[in-house]
Amino acid sequence: MRVHPASLQGQLEKGIAPFYFLFGPEILLVEEALDLIRRKAREQGYGDRESHTVERGFNWDLLHGASQSISLFMEKKILEVRMPGGRPGDQGARALVDIAGIPPSPDTLLLMVSGPVDKRSQGSKWFQAVESVAVMVECPEVGGDRLPEWIAGRFRAQGLTADREAVRRLAHYVEGNLLAAAQQINQLCLLAEDGRITVDLVESIIADSARFSNFNFADACLAGSAGRAVRILGSLRMGQAEPILILWALTREVRVLCQLSAIRESGGNPNTQFRKHGIWRNREPGFRAALNRLSADRCRRILRRLARADLQLKGQAPLERRDIWEEIESIGLDVCGVRIP
Repeated sequence: MRVHPASLQGQLEKGIAPFYFLFGPEILLVEEALDLIRRKAREQGYGDRESHTVERGFNWDLLHGASQSISLFMEKKILEVRMPGGRPGDQGARALVDIAGIPPSPDTLLLMVSGPVDKRSQGSKWFQAVESVAVMVECPEVGGDRLPEWIAGRFRAQGLTADREAVRRLAHYVEGNLLAAAQQINQLCLLAEDGRITVDLVESIIADSARFSNFNFADACLAGSAGRAVRILGSLRMGQAEPILILWALTREVRVLCQLSAIRESGGNPNTQFRKHGIWRNREPGFRAALNRLSADRCRRILRRLARADLQLKGQAPLERRDIWEEIESIGLDVCGVRIP
């Protein structure tokens, strides 16, 4: 049975199933669905939790045994398995078919959490076996025309109403990043007066950012201010900022740079496309500086580095430096025009 995240609460009210498989590209929706199931499980007496991550060399036999074991102290437990890559491999595929054929022990709740599962994998034997016995919670991508409605629905869930232009402006600002959208929505909910979200309030939140924000770092990189970019990144790290949001902010700008540099490469004038790409007047100098400094090939190479850093952050690619912060710093300096070996 497949359940949309918005319908999961209703399904849980009817009773917790013994097996849930949560998957999809929207990390925020997956994690929120997982938290919802955990809370409901705790209410039902699942006091213990065992967690595993599927990595190279993962022992699927241990997982199969853990799902069938019965606690000597009759303690209900949550068995949580994360499969970031969305593919279990040959051994995992066989193990999942076996697990699907033998339901978990009565005191075990099996939660499998995956990244996106492509159409081909969804037609595989292991996926079909899991789908035949588990509640499948698919968290599809929220973007484009769906994002404003998602944002408006989020406000409604908090008992607030939002002006259409306020929703549109916020959707443009976060550009499909649900984690960033959720953070901004939470902040707006605290500041809203009379239960209403106005475009002026949204604009004030965007303008009144912290001293150093993800966007400040991206702007410093665009301007070629290497020293300032390094200082901002250091401040973000000390403030325990989320690396994924920093990567997202920089990727967003580099993706625009790639498009603008391609226009220039084909003989066009990229300056005429600034408004189309959401580049307002106060940000034009940074983009002009970056376009003068970086070739189209280099922009594309930096974008590939950002894509790899995203995989590194998710544990799907090995780090080339000490940690993800050094990876981000190196890429930021690359945007600044500083080549790091």
